[in-house]
Order: sequence, then structure tokens, then C-alpha cells
Amino acid sequence: MTKKEMPKQKTSELDTTTSRLMEVNPNDYEAKLTAHASAEKVIILALIDSSFLDMTLNFYETSIERHGITNYLFLASDHRACETLLDKNISCYVYMTDCNANEATVYGSAAFKQKMNIRTFLILDALKMGFTVLHTDVDIVFLGNPLPDLRSFARRDLACLSDTGVCNAGFIYIRPSEFTIDVYGKMKRMALETKLDDQRALSLALSSAKGANKKSINQAQLLDPNKYQCGFNYFESGQRYFADSATCPQCIVVHNNWIVSKEAKRYRFREVLLWSYDENGYYSDETRKYLMYSNAPHNGANDTNSSNVELDALKMALFIGHVLNRVVILPRFHLAGNKRAERPLNNWIKISCFDGQFYGEYRENAFLRHPKVPEKTKRDISSPFWIKTDRSVAVLGYHPPGVTVLTQSGGTKTITEEIYRWFRNETSTVLNFHSIYGLFDREYQPSIARQRAFVGKLQAAFRPTDYRQLIDSTKPCRVSS
Repeated sequence: MTKKEMPKQKTSELDTTTSRLMEVNPNDYEAKLTAHASAEKVIILALIDSSFLDMTLNFYETSIERHGITNYLFLASDHRACETLLDKNISCYVYMTDCNANEATVYGSAAFKQKMNIRTFLILDALKMGFTVLHTDVDIVFLGNPLPDLRSFARRDLACLSDTGVCNAGFIYIRPSEFTIDVYGKMKRMALETKLDDQRALSLALSSAKGANKKSINQAQLLDPNKYQCGFNYFESGQRYFADSATCPQCIVVHNNWIVSKEAKRYRFREVLLWSYDENGYYSDETRKYLMYSNAPHNGANDTNSSNVELDALKMALFIGHVLNRVVILPRFHLAGNKRAERPLNNWIKISCFDGQFYGEYRENAFLRHPKVPEKTKRDISSPFWIKTDRSVAVLGYHPPGVTVLTQSGGTKTITEEIYRWFRNETSTVLNFHSIYGLFDREYQPSIARQRAFVGKLQAAFRPTDYRQLIDSTKPCRVSS
């Protein structure tokens, strides 16, 4: 892309960026960096805001606190986020304010680019002050402390995580030098004069620097992709979808990218036990009740209707949970035509829309494996139930062994009344179902339809998408009626 082809910022956008830069107090910033950096002036910096506060706290628990790292500083773009961290004795400093700080922006949007370019400014300032910066996004988990490895193997002035061969701006180790200050100076000019985000600006700045000075080719490097893995390599290529997926003993850093939306990133981390933050007792609450079920082999497992059968079962599970005030623990879902290929829910459903309606009313499949879940919850699971109807028998194709069979009482009872009759005396912490196929069908739908608010939630929550959440990624979710 030539300079003429670069999308220009509007004058109002440029004025806003310039005015925000004027907020930065260089002396105060340098004092904060000095206070938190190592004796060698090495510091980990991460830009945060209120919209990603839970992700930030997860990063702190899994990556900073777990490895005993002390030379770090969170740089906030709003005061509320910083105050929250400081209240928890977590190092934070408001670098500059951003009007979009409370909004989880979508990848590629103007607000997203504006947020990302703040990273360029804070890194450039730190380099000019003589600090070596490890800049990291917070949708990352350190499986090991990266600093010793980076000191040993990052021999160039700039070393970054390889995102399928591209230098990723979200995890980058930068020593202060004429080369790196020139690269980030170019990026700053692009941030002020164009609509490029810092990732594209970094690629262009590196290309420009290498073209102008052949010595620059040896001043930047990609980190070992076996140790520092992007989301595509770790999750998709590595087939790591669930808690019992293959481990990665050589991995030091995992970046949860190649997927759209904070909600989807959070869900994906939870399914592989890379989420630790226990917000409002998400894991540790000892009073909450749950229900779980499986997507057992069924007659539709090898046809294109497999996902519809399993998603209908999820709708019914959510309805039962709604009636009984129990949280649904998700099963594993299966690819059509291959009943052995298990995938998480984000393979079919837009998680941001699903969370917009049911956040707090479900848990990931890995939930009962999490170390913060009380042992009582893990042990207090009922024997399996199976609701028998003509349709559930037809879909399943067999009568499951070793289950408590539940049948309709007859008469005019609604499904809500039947659920109360079956389970009102069930005290187990986890109500266990063999499967819930064939119930969200003509037989029970009229009864469910009378629960208009709940049906509205279902309609808004189940928006089809792909694994990376790219389909309709910029379209807002429906609001339940």
C-alpha cells in the first residue's frame, strides 16, 4: 500500500487523537516505568480498559501472578479500570483516556483501530526513555515466564510472536535502539495520518525500515512458533478444543486470537482451562445448582441435521434450567458426518449473542474439571435421567441403559408442570441427564411458546456463525422481545 493509497483520518479524528496525546505526562510516565521495571530497565506493558477488565484480571492471575513476575505495569485508557486494579494491589497507570474504553470493540472497526494505536504511543514513549518493553495483549496466557527465554533467544532489537509468518503486534519484545524507535516513529505517524491499526502499521513500518537499510533485516525476528503460539496454531491446528485435548509442554505463550469478540475468546479459554478469574463466584459458589447432559450417539449423528438435533437439545436444557433455576453445563457438540469429531459451541453459535441472553445461565463443558469448583459440586451428581417420549426414542434410536426413565403423566399438564413434578424433590447439586434429544419438538413447543420472554431469548441467542465467529461479526445481536 503506497502512501497515497493509505486511508486518511478525518480532521475531527486527528484532532481527538492529538488532544489525547497531550494528556500524557512524560515525566510522570517515566517515573511509573522506573518504579515498576527491573534493574535492567525491562518491563512488561499491557494496554487495558474497562471493557476487557475480566480478560485483564484473567491475564494477571494466569500470567503475572502465577509466575511471580513483578516488573509489569498495566496502562489503562480509563480511570475506572485502573481503580479496580489498584484496589486489588495490581500495578496500573492511566496513560491516556479513550472514549471507547467501556465498549468491547470489534476487530477491524474504527474504534478498535483507535484503541490499538494507543499501544504504539505508549511503546514509543517507553523506548525513547531507554526501557526494553515486552508488550502483550491481555487475551494471552503465559504457560511459562517468557522473560528468561526472551533474554536468551531474542537476539535482535525487535522480536515478535509469529502469526502464521507475520509479526504480531500483540506480543512483541523491543529493545530501545535507533531501529526500533524509527519503526515505532513511523507507526505513530501512520496512526496520526491514516486509519490503519497498529498491526498493519507495524508490517508497513518494518518493510519500510528493511527497504531503506539492509542492516535492518537482521534487527527484527519472529519468535519460535513452537514456543509462542497464535490462536490458529494452538487451538485449530493443535486441535485443542477441550480440557482433555493434547498438552503443549514446549509452549510458553498462547495468544487467543484468530477469533472475533471478547465473549468468544473468554469461552474458548474456559473450555481449555486457561481461564482462572472467578468473577462473582463463577466457579467457587457452593450454593448454585446445575444440570448437565451429553450429546450421546443418535440416529442423526451422521447426517447434516446433527447440529440441529444437538442445538435443539441445548434449547431444551436451557428451558429446564430456566424452570428449575439451575445452570446448564454444556455438552460437547459434533460435526455433521463425523460423530467422533467434537467441537465447542462457538463452532455453530455466535457467542456474543448467546452471552447477551444466557451469560451466567450456562457453564463450559470443562467446568467440573476446574480446580476452583468445590469438591462437593464435583461429587454431588445425580444418577442419570432420561425423559422418554416417542420422539426422544426415535432420535436416540435406542433405550439407554442404567437410567431413571421419566414419562408424561398424561392429561393436560404442561411441560413446565411436568418438570416440576419430576424434579421438585431432587436435591443433588448437579442434575444429570443421559441426553435431552427430541424434546424441543412439536410435542412440547406449544407449552414452551407460552413462556414468551424465554422464547424471545432463544431467538436472540442462537445466531449461526463459524468457529472463528467471522460470519456477521460486525452485525449487532438481536434484542430479545
